[in-house]
Amino acid sequence: MSKKTILLIDMNSFFASVHQAEDPSLFGKPIIVGGVPNNRKKGLVIAASYEAKNKGVYTTMSVYEALKKCPEAIIVERNHTLYGSYSKKIMDFLRLIGPTETASIDEAYVDITERVQKGTSPKMIATYIQKMLWEKLRLGCSIGCSNTKTSAKMAADIKKPFGYVHLQQLQFCCYFHPQKLSKLHGCGQKTEEKLNKYDIFTIGDLAKSDPLQLKLILGKRGEWLQKAALGIGSDRVNPEREKGDKTIGKEKTFAQPISEPELLMSLARKMIESLCERLKQKNLRAGTIAVVYKTKREEGSHSKSMTLDEATSDREQIYQVVEKLYDDHLSEIPLVLFGVRFSNFKDTNYIQLSLF
Repeated sequence: MSKKTILLIDMNSFFASVHQAEDPSLFGKPIIVGGVPNNRKKGLVIAASYEAKNKGVYTTMSVYEALKKCPEAIIVERNHTLYGSYSKKIMDFLRLIGPTETASIDEAYVDITERVQKGTSPKMIATYIQKMLWEKLRLGCSIGCSNTKTSAKMAADIKKPFGYVHLQQLQFCCYFHPQKLSKLHGCGQKTEEKLNKYDIFTIGDLAKSDPLQLKLILGKRGEWLQKAALGIGSDRVNPEREKGDKTIGKEKTFAQPISEPELLMSLARKMIESLCERLKQKNLRAGTIAVVYKTKREEGSHSKSMTLDEATSDREQIYQVVEKLYDDHLSEIPLVLFGVRFSNFKDTNYIQLSLF
């Protein structure tokens, strides 16, 4: 069993909270981020504060419908530059705590193993993080703690907002095994429906299933999901992963979940064309290729990545990497967001020199 101690910091209603932090008069009020500049009643809800969520507002519903549910809501226009600047402050602060892996603009894994081994309790560290982020930035977060990244992620979802949940492997199993498969991080609706046909309905059912049967049903993903159901998984926090402005990417959010590979790969090819054009303009090649995705609207985005032996800007090579990442990790999983992201850049001149 892993001896690591990992925190997953999940910022609460991040986009809406940033606007409240910027304008204190918005604190405690229902905020909807979205709409279109000339007509705030058109467009989709990009994010909402808890005050708006409690009235039934959710991400991707139309602003028109959201205002029916919460007429007193205040509409604010999205500002990704502002969110990025706050995210950078958060990540820079977390790196002072321990090795930090950026999972998305509002989520990060922090390895606190060394601090715990020196005698500081995980709860004390988590409380300190929550206290400092609130005092300095006026932003709240929920924190999950466990010995693997997936378990920490699932623990963070238990108590929101401002929650802290610490689950050891046995506690993880006791809490999650009676719950539906949809609660297992990485298990989408299509996968759940497949498993239900074999009388696998709960996370506990999955944990005690025959591994060979799971491999026949889901391929490699069956083994990965069963390990996740047992509280086993990766404990490697990668500080080099996608550091803020050192990435470029494109994403698309869908009105309805999409699981058709042909449609998603066609979209991926268009994204790669656009991103490779940007690489060409900047005289760069990408060393790490990632697919970005969401399986649930209310969650932050996740990603799966591959680091290449040699950085590249070749469209076809990058497409093959994206296709493999999708096939290995996301095949047949309904996605509400899909994207492609490049990072770990090398400039073309450096690459030419390194060959000689």
